[in-house]
Amino acid sequence: MKQRRLGNRPVAPVDGRCSERGFSLLEVLIAFVVLAIGLGAMTMGVALAMRSDLRTHVGQGALRVAQSRLEAAGVSEALVPGQREGRVGRRYRWRQTTVEALPSTLAVRKQDAEPSRQSAAIRTFWVTVVVNAGSGTTVQLAALKVAPEPKP
Repeated sequence: MKQRRLGNRPVAPVDGRCSERGFSLLEVLIAFVVLAIGLGAMTMGVALAMRSDLRTHVGQGALRVAQSRLEAAGVSEALVPGQREGRVGRRYRWRQTTVEALPSTLAVRKQDAEPSRQSAAIRTFWVTVVVNAGSGTTVQLAALKVAPEPKP
């Protein structure tokens, strides 16, 4: 079937079909909906990755605080049984628990359950450091520390 022209524009054929090619309004709207869904999914993915990165960053900071507190135990402060607490900035709270660990060579007297230190030249301590970050992240590290017996 031959197409008729009126000037530069094609004219609709006699059988009622339009000879102009292009997208209908419905096709354009569907394309926009598909694009919006795709962009929304990408935005959610980026937001999830950013939250995960923040949690990792906070966890690494808490781990560094715990390592620092554990290394300082017995170096910058004396090892004594008990608990200590503190804060690092506004984000991290730490709690250090120090318990004296008795080596198997130390005898325990039956009457008062006090350790006998007749031949011990060193004392051993089990030091546990727990760091809580503001976001709910908790890191716990523990180590066995050795300190010389205090001089009388």
